[in-house]
Amino acid sequence: MAKVKPFHGVDRNVYHDNDKCVDGNNIEKENLRQGTGGKPKCQRCKGL
Repeated sequence: MAKVKPFHGVDRNVYHDNDKCVDGNNIEKENLRQGTGGKPKCQRCKGL
């Protein structure tokens, strides 16, 4: 498991905290923001 500081995409409904998450890695740089954004945790990150 590779936990990282929480991040989210402005156009996404969840936040991520694992650098192995495919969904998190697919967020374009211009849409990437630090923190949870008040969003729930990604189900894939929960499983990693």
